[in-house]
This record gives sequence, C-alpha cells and structure tokens, in this order.
Amino acid sequence: MGDARSQRPRSPRSVPSLIDSALLERAYAIAVEAHGSQRRATDQRLFLEHVVEVAVLLHDAGLDEELIAVALLHDAIERGTATEAGVRAEMGDDICSLVIALTEDRSIESFDERKQGLRDQVRAAGPRAIAVFAADKLSDIRGLQRGIDASTRESIEARMGTTIAAMAGHYQESVQMIEASDPSSCFIAALRRQLRSLTTPPK
Repeated sequence: MGDARSQRPRSPRSVPSLIDSALLERAYAIAVEAHGSQRRATDQRLFLEHVVEVAVLLHDAGLDEELIAVALLHDAIERGTATEAGVRAEMGDDICSLVIALTEDRSIESFDERKQGLRDQVRAAGPRAIAVFAADKLSDIRGLQRGIDASTRESIEARMGTTIAAMAGHYQESVQMIEASDPSSCFIAALRRQLRSLTTPPK
C-alpha cells in the first residue's frame, strides 16, 4: 500500500495563492474537508476563512511552510471533523504535534479552566506553537470585533456560549502569555492594538 499522504485528492481549484506546495495543498485539503460550511460563532464567517487568515499572517511574517500548514490545520481537530490519527497519518508527527498543542481539551467544562489549559500547553510546546497561537488570537480578536459590530450582545453571546467579557479576558491573558514567552513576536503590536480597540456591542 502506498503512502496515504500521496493518495489524498488535490485541493479545490479556487485555493488561496499561498497554497503553493504539495505540503500546503494537503493541509488545505484536510482543512476544507474538516470544516466544510462550518461558520464561526463570533462573526459568522466560514471557519475556513479564519484558518486561511491565520496562515496568511504567518506567511506574511516570513515563517516557514510547516507552520503555515499548522495554521491551516489548527482548528481541524478541535472545531472540525479531523482526528489526531488522521492528521498524523497525512501530515507527519511534527505538524500533528503542533496542531495538538493548539487544540484545547473540550472535556474541561469550565471555560476559564479550559482556556488556561490551552495557554499552558501552548507555552509548554515552545516558540513555534506560540507563533501560530499569536496569529490565531489576532484573527480571533478581529473576528470578535466584527461580530460585535454586527450583532447585539445577546445574540453574539448566545452563539459563542460564553460572555464577551470572558472571551476578551481570555484574549488579554493570551496576549500576556505571548509577550512573556516571546517578547520579540512580530504579532504583539497588532495584538495590543486590536485589544485596545475591542468595543462592546449595543444593548
């Protein structure tokens, strides 16, 4: 039997321009399959748009294609239909291990404890995981702001299953962790700026 990675169908034709290698084609195909038409709770945009935005942020920062692949896959297990075994078989141990480091433990019921656990495991995984996490949080904060601009507090909180204040608090603590762990991160200035501009929705 041949390598499963070589047997995956090619990605759809209308792919982002940064998908320019066999590795990224595989990652993008998995992301498309995992997320389908799934939409984010914050701004109701396609989940696929979010993971591509994170990938673009890393690409524009000059980071390597392995991290860009991780960006495309970072929600595929946590939010999508992909499995750890499937990602490992398709993408290899290094990429899968980073994806797992960026995947929160959904069995932890408390929002605060679950998010703290995620921050702790990202920190423990090291600078490469932190880089993807930083780009992810930048995209997340932008998405929350778009949702706030377009929705009432009640509707956005109902979709998210938590309060805007709790989500903003997680983002604040995430930025603090990123700054403490990697003070030279190219995303810190933008993260600070987006946090400062985060506003509350109309009543």
